[in-house]
Amino acid sequence: MMLDSGPDLDLNRVAQNIDEADVITIYFPLLGKTLILDTRRNEHTGPLITIVPIATDSVDRYQSFRKIRPAFPRPESISMIPWPRRIDSLTRLGIWSHVMNRVKELTPDYRSFVRAADSCLHELRELEMTELLRAVSGEQYHTLWAASSSRSD
Repeated sequence: MMLDSGPDLDLNRVAQNIDEADVITIYFPLLGKTLILDTRRNEHTGPLITIVPIATDSVDRYQSFRKIRPAFPRPESISMIPWPRRIDSLTRLGIWSHVMNRVKELTPDYRSFVRAADSCLHELRELEMTELLRAVSGEQYHTLWAASSSRSD
């Protein structure tokens, strides 16, 4: 399941990607969801943060950008960050505050963005809890081995 002792993450590289990319996607394979932070803006539209289903491939993701942000051209740079850890590790490891600092520089309507970001984080936590409960209950999961019904000493 989702453990914080998973693969090592280069947090400096993750932060660099957040600082430089037009669009940051943090995808959660076990949840089947992607958090999209689109930093592009114009005089009518500010940055966007949203949760979408994981794309099947890069073409699918680019097409979803066209639907989500029709007023913008194809992004010049996209960072795709897999996140195999627990959702709360985003905040504990400083990634979430890094995202918020990046957006603070971009939008005068920062408070509205913070509300949207908090809503996304809350939704991700709920999705994770639902997935953990499914794993514990066995719903949509299969055991690797069955418990023995008899015990031999």
